[in-house]
Amino acid sequence: MRTLAETIRIFFGLIILGCGLVTALPGPVAAQCEQAATAPLEADMPLLEDDLGYDSLAPAIDRSVHYLKQLPAEKGFVLCGQEYPVSWLIESLLAFKRIIEEKPSSQTLTATLKKQFTLCQARGSGAGQRMFLTGYFEPFFKASLTRTATYRYPLYRKPPDLVSLPGGKGREKKTGRMENGSLVPYPTRAEIEKGQLLTGQELVYLADPVDAFILHVQGSGQLQLADGSLRRVQFAAKNGQEYRSIGRLLVEKGVMRREEATMPKIVRYLKEHPEEQEAVLHYNDSFVFFRWGDDTAVGPMGCLGESLTPGRSVALDQDCFPPGGLAFLKTRKPRVNAAGEIVGWEPLARFVVNQDSGSAITGPGRLDLFWGAGAYAEVAAGNMKHPGVLYFLVKKK
Repeated sequence: MRTLAETIRIFFGLIILGCGLVTALPGPVAAQCEQAATAPLEADMPLLEDDLGYDSLAPAIDRSVHYLKQLPAEKGFVLCGQEYPVSWLIESLLAFKRIIEEKPSSQTLTATLKKQFTLCQARGSGAGQRMFLTGYFEPFFKASLTRTATYRYPLYRKPPDLVSLPGGKGREKKTGRMENGSLVPYPTRAEIEKGQLLTGQELVYLADPVDAFILHVQGSGQLQLADGSLRRVQFAAKNGQEYRSIGRLLVEKGVMRREEATMPKIVRYLKEHPEEQEAVLHYNDSFVFFRWGDDTAVGPMGCLGESLTPGRSVALDQDCFPPGGLAFLKTRKPRVNAAGEIVGWEPLARFVVNQDSGSAITGPGRLDLFWGAGAYAEVAAGNMKHPGVLYFLVKKK
């Protein structure tokens, strides 16, 4: 999963499931974000034509409903200029699911939703309130439970001295370690790796430091162990240090242009310049810790504690938009040839659900689309850096 989303997972507050502070209106900071995050449509409702089959949408909706039913009934969320209780968000999802069970045409679906639902646009930036969109995927690597000559680059468990303290009303948690009764910053990526500070906390070993970097960015992945078994690793925590983009670093160094700083090209540069790997990777102070995932789940877990659905689940700032919320996304997707090369781009338009978060996904103008696993998912996620438009839907009162 980028990170799953960078998409690196980030804990925001009180709910143990992982997204954190998805309590409604937790304080002035989050309330301001929620109220500013969506705006009424300035034009008529667009044609809501989905480029994926409805079969993948219904399970994604079910997972949002399952999550929302675990929230206290008194919780409320601001959307489209009004406050709605959790029960109304659930009813909105179920009503939409009943509509798509009939597999209506795009024209019929749009007309029905126009009558029964309110549509509002997520505030982005610039003309048309367009958002900046990226993508993430679930990578696959070979790994070992023990250190060997080949597998010697560890993923670490969450260390026992890592603590998070409430940051105040509506604010992000503060993460670090306790020293003489005070919270101090946790070591950076460079300090952890150079000082071997987490010896004994290794979860699993990879064959390449760049593979470990990819997992830190995507937030989860599938690993094939020596006996052929598959295990899923999942984001567990992060060290609380600032995430710094190594893509931006490589652009500033002049080794690639900004438009070239995609995940595939960054990975290729690192593999072609092994002598620079450590310095480049250590530029990012943020560090991710992992745990074993649920190998029986249909996909990696998002921050709601629900399996993500390829092409349907998106990561958003959970303080800005209702968790589990239903939306319609318009952007672009790649066309890929048999060799896995991008040969063009075409429109992407589909219904999505807000089911994840990421440390690079902050504010109302950022979105990360989960592409799933496999070759196409890797290409699409690694090259997606586009503007897009996001519309949220809620049933009319």
